[in-house]
Amino acid sequence: MLTSTLRAACAAAMSLAVAAPAALAGTLDMTALQTRLDRLARDFPGRAGVAVRDGASGAVVGVKGDERFPEQSVFKLTVAVALLDLVDKGAMDLKQKVTLYPTDRSVYWQPLAKNITPAGWTTTLDDLMARMVADSDNIAADTVLRLIGGPAVVQAALTARGLEGIRVDRDERHLQSDILGLTWTDAYVEPAAFEAAAAAVPAATRLVKREAYLSDPRDTAEPSAMALLLDRLDKGDLLSPASTRRLMDILNHTTTQPHRLKAGLGAGWTVAHKPGAGPSVEGVTLANNDVGLMTAPDGGRYAVAVYVASLQGPREKADAFIASVARAVVEAWRP
Repeated sequence: MLTSTLRAACAAAMSLAVAAPAALAGTLDMTALQTRLDRLARDFPGRAGVAVRDGASGAVVGVKGDERFPEQSVFKLTVAVALLDLVDKGAMDLKQKVTLYPTDRSVYWQPLAKNITPAGWTTTLDDLMARMVADSDNIAADTVLRLIGGPAVVQAALTARGLEGIRVDRDERHLQSDILGLTWTDAYVEPAAFEAAAAAVPAATRLVKREAYLSDPRDTAEPSAMALLLDRLDKGDLLSPASTRRLMDILNHTTTQPHRLKAGLGAGWTVAHKPGAGPSVEGVTLANNDVGLMTAPDGGRYAVAVYVASLQGPREKADAFIASVARAVVEAWRP
């Protein structure tokens, strides 16, 4: 039987054991971070949207977080979510073999093209998902999107999860053609044919299509909605444990755009992320994005979504802005 003194000592020890993790956890100074983000956005020569979500408290700060911005390749993350949702339901199998032919090629960034011969090249659905997200390969993205049933399937998966602030309407082929004032034709799987057709579009048409794209709600996202998606993915609220682990592993091995969120990390920080970039049309960069989960040295997680549109001048300015947002998160952290 415990004495009153011993009971009191045990109670104190248990209280310390419960309180210690909270006392040791780092926090974000959200007030200071909001001030910093306001200043960064004000000084930036383009339209920028930012959302930073504290995984522990659920607090969110940002700039234009509820406005829509072009997604570009960030949409590939949502395609992966839709695919893994189907895997969790038993409707798709990541081990499924997929054979690609020259007619499956897309436009712009597609490192897979070098593997595809007239006889075809075979891989798995899992490999295509990894290349789509980590390498941002457009052939992989268009193929996965086609195999799961198209943009409507992705939209249904997002809507079912309450993520109406994100839209997926077109694959890479059709999106990139539309931006330039072209109508997709299978002849454009030949890069020279696509480039020649794009070059032949009159400058006046390119300007009209550029402005139309920048005001189009299709294929856009609200930074706050993307930060919520990332936070819920991290917490296992979107997919099964196995699918969550697989997608997080891919995001941790992203190979593209190291000069954005990654460039703003401090010592002991890491980021699992998905960048995106749109073309430059008549001197204006249409999109330059990066979204991810930043992990602090103590393991704290912060969902960060940064979108840039309508940037006058070199794309490197947008890269530097995105890196400065990551740096602001690091500097607002209190260990």
